Amino acid sequence: MGDRQQIEEIIRNIASSFSGEQSTSDWTEEAIWFDASPYACVGAAKAAEVFDEAFGALGSCEAEILDMRVRVTGDAALVCSVQKWDTALADGTVNPPFMMRQTNYLEKVGGQWKVLHEHTSAAADWDGTIDE
Repeated sequence: MGDRQQIEEIIRNIASSFSGEQSTSDWTEEAIWFDASPYACVGAAKAAEVFDEAFGALGSCEAEILDMRVRVTGDAALVCSVQKWDTALADGTVNPPFMMRQTNYLEKVGGQWKVLHEHTSAAADWDGTIDE
């Protein structure tokens, strides 16, 4: 599997996760995370705790990647994705779908691609179209 495919698989794994462990399984311990909410932290372990707390309030969370752009330069990669998230609360209440933008910076560490930075932002009332 080539670098681009490995990186895309990591991003798909993050998008499909429903646990802190899965969400951060490809992060370094030094990873910096800027969440869509007013929150940021350093380290996969701390981020995993926050993910677990957020997922604990949900009954389901399905993310569909609508657009993913990957740029690989040597041992560094930048990934920008547009995702549509469908969520329901633990009590079964279905939330309206919402759009998210996610940017990940990865580096190849010991032959494995690892996330060093993730930044997510909510995009209210946006259809996910990227003008070109």
